Amino acid sequence: MSDLKQRGFMLIEVLIALAIFGLSAVYLVDGAFIASRTIRVMKDTRELEQDLLWARSEIFRETEYEKMEEGGDLPTISMGEIRWETEIEMTEIIDLFKVRLLLEYDGNDELGVEPGERTYTMLMFRPKWGGHGDFSTDRNRLVEDKRDKIREIQDERNRN
Repeated sequence: MSDLKQRGFMLIEVLIALAIFGLSAVYLVDGAFIASRTIRVMKDTRELEQDLLWARSEIFRETEYEKMEEGGDLPTISMGEIRWETEIEMTEIIDLFKVRLLLEYDGNDELGVEPGERTYTMLMFRPKWGGHGDFSTDRNRLVEDKRDKIREIQDERNRN
């Protein structure tokens, strides 16, 4: 009788081994699904970011202040229509403007892109904008301040 016990596995050992195998299989399959889902989300996010960067570059091609200030719509394939608007501020540097761009997009149900919005803040060098009525007084003040500073430096150098 003792020879039979040593040759095979007890029923409880087999059940424990099957339970351990079953639990590890469940965790492996679940991990594979999570990894697959994460990869898909990352790919969708990367494509969305690329589309938003494209839209931003198309909008910033505009050089006319009035058109930038007015905002507008931009049709896209993957995100539906993008509505955009800007807030433009003059900086303390001549012809350098701080532009806040707000993009709102409809999304696309077929491609799984949800509606959303994104805000970008950029510094833009636009010499033509300084002559616009919104900025001409401030720009003239800046130019005069810079001229005064240059005169001060030149006078200081001439004295030395």
